[in-house]
Amino acid sequence: MKTILILTDFSKNATHAALAGIRLAKDLHANIFLFHSNTNQALTPIYAGGPTVVDEVNLMEDENREKLKALADLLQPFIEEGEGAWQPSLHYNEGLGELSYQLRNILATKDIEIIVMGAREGSRLDHFFTGSETFSVIDHANKPVLVVPQNIDLVNLKRVLFATDFAEEDIRAIRYLAGLGSVFNYHIEIVHINSYGDDDITKELRKLEFMKHIERLRYSLINNAELNGKDVVNRLNRLCEETKPDMLAFTHYRDSFFARLLHQSISHEALENQKVPMLIFPAKFTL
Repeated sequence: MKTILILTDFSKNATHAALAGIRLAKDLHANIFLFHSNTNQALTPIYAGGPTVVDEVNLMEDENREKLKALADLLQPFIEEGEGAWQPSLHYNEGLGELSYQLRNILATKDIEIIVMGAREGSRLDHFFTGSETFSVIDHANKPVLVVPQNIDLVNLKRVLFATDFAEEDIRAIRYLAGLGSVFNYHIEIVHINSYGDDDITKELRKLEFMKHIERLRYSLINNAELNGKDVVNRLNRLCEETKPDMLAFTHYRDSFFARLLHQSISHEALENQKVPMLIFPAKFTL
């Protein structure tokens, strides 16, 4: 059965994101897997009469298991609320070691639908990609990653903005968004990012092919828009502020348009106040 993977570090932001994951699980009739990756292995030297490294690690594992149970108990009432609503089952576990390694194992053994995690303090988009853990998740996942900013509730999902430069990888993402749309009945606005000075002669051909795929989806709640300018990151940020979409979605891969933009220094200031939940489709994304 489909499962929502919720990653937690026990922070306030992670708990907030977990609540968003519960809402998704209830709407999608999926179960929940709450996971914490313990990457902080103790390095206390062995000495006479003192604890060994193994003792320290075991103690840390016990503490984290208690935190996971406490978090699961905290979330349970939210799972059970709503008479007649789907009530997902909640399972939780902790892994010792790098998050990327743990994530690969989970994705290989469980039918994960979406990965949910909290944004870093401040909700800056550049933090999503420079933060080691978040970047590691996106880089190693083959399922969409939903990053939920602090104090933003994922309720009444009615309008999703999908930013694209007509890359082939975006077609799979749009197909997935249309599938989710059959559940949430939201409107998809496809925003074509057109950066001044872009001399890519294949763009028009890619656009024609992209629009053919859009037509085949037969999803009625969809429209297209153009976003032009030299500083398109700032324009995208302003568009989100002005139109207030419920979610911003895009594909991210190492050599993507967005990867290049996010490495430009100008993007950091432009996205300082970005506070929109983001559904990010990794390079390895599969339907």
